[in-house]
Amino acid sequence: MMDRDICNVKLLVCDLDGTLTGPAGHGLEIARHTLDFCRRKGIRVTVATGRAFAAAERLLVYLGIDEPIITNGGALIARIGQPPVYEKTIDRNLAQGIALELQALGYPFFFVVQKHMYTHVKGQPAAEYSEALGYDINIVGSIRDIRGEPTQIVLRVPSEECDGILRGLHARWLPRVKVIKSLPHLIEIQPSGVSKAKAVEFLADYMNIDREQVLAIGDGLNDLDMLMWAGMRAAVANAHEIVKRNVSYVSKMPYAEGVRDIIEEFAGGQVQMPGAGTSI
Repeated sequence: MMDRDICNVKLLVCDLDGTLTGPAGHGLEIARHTLDFCRRKGIRVTVATGRAFAAAERLLVYLGIDEPIITNGGALIARIGQPPVYEKTIDRNLAQGIALELQALGYPFFFVVQKHMYTHVKGQPAAEYSEALGYDINIVGSIRDIRGEPTQIVLRVPSEECDGILRGLHARWLPRVKVIKSLPHLIEIQPSGVSKAKAVEFLADYMNIDREQVLAIGDGLNDLDMLMWAGMRAAVANAHEIVKRNVSYVSKMPYAEGVRDIIEEFAGGQVQMPGAGTSI
């Protein structure tokens, strides 16, 4: 055990995919018991994910997270069943102009408005994406039929064309929006200035928790700003090498097993798994 102030952690902010959960949801039971352990210790628990809220909701229920969570890469913070407490959106006219350009590309794209996703694309592309996300996508007659302003626009493209399309969108729309490649086939367009770090800063202030009392755990480059903001920072074993070089602790295990290791290191004690004996 390293020499740490084990009473100092008041808020755990954990990335979801690649950190708290592995491929195909690997480690969810370990994750649930780890978060239960945190709550018994008096540590408030949330996640910060690039997923849209609805795509994370089923996992939140399983993991027992009832705090506000950070979704859409930092553009939205909300609890299950409640309106957002924090939201950054793309101006409607700007979003509609981007949509016209995306429509000309001929690939399916989707608007995320608060906790819902919309598309004008009908048939197999929308059905496949809906199945991959695990929730229903609302089909509209036209993108102009969507009310409200999006926190995110998601474009699905062939992997071999993604970088070229990304460069074109950068040239056309930066700095009015943020354009990132989140997966080999996925481009996300977000409000300018959105980040996990800014969302965590807002949430800590909302919860009246000091920066030094926040423990952030992640694996990817999109977690780096959040990790650097937090008073305590750690990474799982499968994290990007740059991430590992910028945290104070790297777990020996990947995914949920790594998160468990980190929590035991920073919070003190042992996470009890079924049949594993005494927890603390």
